[in-house]
This record gives sequence, structure tokens and C-alpha cells, in this order.
Amino acid sequence: MLNKRQIIMRQMRKIKPTRMSVSGRIPYKGKSLPYESTLERDLIIVHAFREDVEDIVAQPITIPFVKNGITYKYTPDFFIKFVEDDGKPNMIIEVKPYDLWQANWRDWSDKWKTMQRYCKDNGYVFHIYDESRIKNTALDNINLLMKFKNSAIEEEDKEAVLEQVRLMGTTTIDYLLTRFYIGSFLRNHGLRVIYHLLATKRLKFNLFLEINDLTEVWVDYE
Repeated sequence: MLNKRQIIMRQMRKIKPTRMSVSGRIPYKGKSLPYESTLERDLIIVHAFREDVEDIVAQPITIPFVKNGITYKYTPDFFIKFVEDDGKPNMIIEVKPYDLWQANWRDWSDKWKTMQRYCKDNGYVFHIYDESRIKNTALDNINLLMKFKNSAIEEEDKEAVLEQVRLMGTTTIDYLLTRFYIGSFLRNHGLRVIYHLLATKRLKFNLFLEINDLTEVWVDYE
């Protein structure tokens, strides 16, 4: 019998292209995740970058719910599986713009309450994600770093920065720039090196704090 962490989630509903909203797919761990709106796209971007997320499944489950005596089916948008050692409960997420879910709360509450009960019974949490939870500092940081992910950086530059961080344990972007890249031209190059290392996850940082010169960075020790 499956325990609460062993329920297998898989995509239950195929997303078809539509002219009414933005849709597409984002590569993720050897598969591609579909989205039906810019909010869904941005949610995928953030959770795909997070290192405490083990897996993301779109349209992960379909459950029956009763409204006015009639049985319907409900398929939420995403399942987020966290790394077990992190201790976070896995999430089932419905993505809706704030104005839309506020206006339709009463009409949609039956299916959402049913999903809440399902999650409680299986050790998950259910959340409605709107702009306030998706358009955040983490998304801004990722959008900034992705501009540098494919930058052509000399391996010597990367290793010099990484070795300094290994020696110190934790340091700041400003210290690294001062240590290796004095002068405005070199400083700009240094930012490219550091942002590239952050984008490729060779340097670690707090994703949920705005990146600036005082951002603390570190490396994982294998």
C-alpha cells in the first residue's frame, strides 16, 4: 500500500494550444512542463530553479467533487514534490489571478475544499497561487541571472572565484568583486562571472532575497 509520500502523480489532462491565453512548455529534468498562462509559466520558472524541489507535475490528479448534488471532476494545476530531507510537505497548487479567484470564490469553493480534504488525508498542502505568491523577488532574481547563464566565461575566472568562496565558506558579491575585479570595466566583467556561477548553481545564494552587492554566496561541499 502506498504511504503518504509514495502516491504517484502524473499528468491527467493534456493542455492544448489556445489563442485566448499564453501557453507553451518549459524543459525540466528531461521532460517538458506545459503552462496555460504567464502566471503558470512564472510559477514553473521559480520552482524549477529551487534546489529544494525534487519534481514538478502539471495537471497531476483528477478528483470528484459534489456541487449542488451533481458530481464533477476537478484537476488542479501543479504538484510540487520537495526533497524529503528538507521536511516541507508536498504541495498541490491551483494558479489563478487574484481578481479572478476573488470574484469566483463561492462558485469554486466546493472543488477547492474537496482538494483541501484530499491533501490533508495524504500529507500534502493545497494552495491558491496568484500574483502575490508568484511575481516575487525569487522570480526577479531568476530573470536577472538567466541573462548570464550561457555567457562565455573563462574556466580560470570561474575557478578563481569558486576557490576563494571555498576558502572563506561564505562571502559577499562585493568582497569577490573587490578581491578580483578592481575598476569599473573589470567590475562589470566580475559581475558577469558571478552571475553566471549563480545562474548555473555553482555558487549558492538565498533565492528569496534581492541580489545586490551584499548578497551572501557559498558553495556546496561534496
